[in-house]
Amino acid sequence: MKFNITKTVFAAATAVGIASAAYAEDLRIAYTGYSTDNTFWIGVATAAAGEAKAQGIEFIDMTASSPDSAAQKDALDRAIDMGVDGIIIGSVDNRAFDASLDNAASKGIPVVAVDTGIDHSHVSSLVQTDNLAAAGIAGDYIVEQLGGEGSVLILGGSAGHQTGNARRDGVLTAAEAAGHEVIFQICDWQDACAFETTTNFLQSNPDIKAIFSAWDPGALAAVSASQALGKLDNLVIVGFDGNPANLVAISEGEQSATIKQDNTRMGIESVQNLVSIIKGKDAPAVVPIDGILITGDNVADFQ
Repeated sequence: MKFNITKTVFAAATAVGIASAAYAEDLRIAYTGYSTDNTFWIGVATAAAGEAKAQGIEFIDMTASSPDSAAQKDALDRAIDMGVDGIIIGSVDNRAFDASLDNAASKGIPVVAVDTGIDHSHVSSLVQTDNLAAAGIAGDYIVEQLGGEGSVLILGGSAGHQTGNARRDGVLTAAEAAGHEVIFQICDWQDACAFETTTNFLQSNPDIKAIFSAWDPGALAAVSASQALGKLDNLVIVGFDGNPANLVAISEGEQSATIKQDNTRMGIESVQNLVSIIKGKDAPAVVPIDGILITGDNVADFQ
């Protein structure tokens, strides 16, 4: 009798193990990021896909080739209709999903946000850089480099965008506390806008001595505009992301600094948190990841 009980328990445990393996292999998660033409987001998607593969989970990347909030909402709706087990969103416009997230909630499909917070009760976890603190580091660096003189031009993201606002506020608070005038311009994360805005303000306001772009490609656009005007040598230009092209610009003395985001960790932990939620386990509501200041002094360590 004892043998039979032991055998039964062993058989049950084996069945559970087989079921768990099948469960992992049967899971499907959808991912829709900001775009496939952005170096930072390519890194997030690559890391997320790699983690899903390591866990034996099907990873469906539904990211549009360029930033398009309507296309992203459509991707989310299609993922819900497909009946996926969970969804990760790296939002283009974090205000665009209410009805879709209501639908996901009604169907019991958990959602995790990466990089940018989404104000909806069904979003269970957010994995992102601590943007306010990281931008504060950038702001302190700018203040130190300016030595008490000059105005600061901030090239921002989209109006009302949680990530862009935090990056703006971190630099703005540090600069204003040090007595610098701050000029803020919304650029909707568009490089052409960053170039045009930099050109216009450098021509009309000679007091501008520093430029902060809330995204790295915008910083490169600011570098190009400043070079075209012959003013690059007199400017402090700081970006945000830690993209490879910007690291080259820093090493060549064109861009002053950037804040590196750990997009690999963001991709991995967003998948891990989503899988935990799917399996009924706890996941942190927010995972804040530190940003790293990269300048000419340490850029070689990141190339």
